[in-house]
Amino acid sequence: MDTYRAAARAAQWPVSLPTPPPGVRPAWGTLGAAIDHRLRYAFTCQQVIDDAVREGVASAAAWCASMRRPDIADAILATGRDLESELRFLVHQERPDDRGRPILLAAAAEDRLARLCVAMVWFEEVYRSGVLYPGSAIVRLASELTLPALLAQVPDYMVDDLTAQVQLAEGALRELRTGTGTNECCSGPVFAGSCAVGGADADLIAGRLLLDFKALKDPVRLPPAAAYQLAGYALLDFEDLYRLEQIGFYLTRSGQLITWGLGEFADLLGAQIPVPELRAELSGHLADEDPDTAA
Repeated sequence: MDTYRAAARAAQWPVSLPTPPPGVRPAWGTLGAAIDHRLRYAFTCQQVIDDAVREGVASAAAWCASMRRPDIADAILATGRDLESELRFLVHQERPDDRGRPILLAAAAEDRLARLCVAMVWFEEVYRSGVLYPGSAIVRLASELTLPALLAQVPDYMVDDLTAQVQLAEGALRELRTGTGTNECCSGPVFAGSCAVGGADADLIAGRLLLDFKALKDPVRLPPAAAYQLAGYALLDFEDLYRLEQIGFYLTRSGQLITWGLGEFADLLGAQIPVPELRAELSGHLADEDPDTAA
């Protein structure tokens, strides 16, 4: 954490913060997840929509069906299909992962993609939490839910906030983006050991770098658990499928990329054996656990 804080303090760059209307509290979690999705598209569009979003659509529809509201369930499923179709069309047309183009799209396309990213997160939150909250835009629209209606529910301040963070990434991630091809990047990667811990998907692998996006209001205040989470992703790659060499965080609100060598990162966390041996020990430990308690 000391090495992280030193790097975060060194730049002392201004932090980009949302400016919601008076009396409105920023939806920090939704904004953080939405910029994660948006920045992934700057590196690769091979996976147009995350599996967690699809699961969220299915879960929301199943919950409504169980409440004897098949009309709302049908509207949710139709909106989910339209969401994926619109994303496919937009990324095919705009090619946000094209290294010959800026990360920031033309204004109308960027606005559209930002709204689609927020809509994805609204469904993803159902999957992550297991709850369809009564106050959510999905529930408010009920049987009137359509993709245009859902996108219209995305507040303008969210679009402006995401756009500002994308502008920051233009300079901060330029070298990493131009130094990797789309076929060298993986969005939302899962690992050989992911199922053994109940599921674990990271944010992005770019080349040999495992990267976690953090939309921190105060870049210096990274929760210590975040370092162990990032290390956990790397160790769950039991078969060294991704050939990782580096690991790090990209701070989306201050435009800071902080990285370490994978071995150095493990050493700083107190590792006393090399990463391949750590992976082997973790794999054996999880294999010995009761399947019902491993998750």
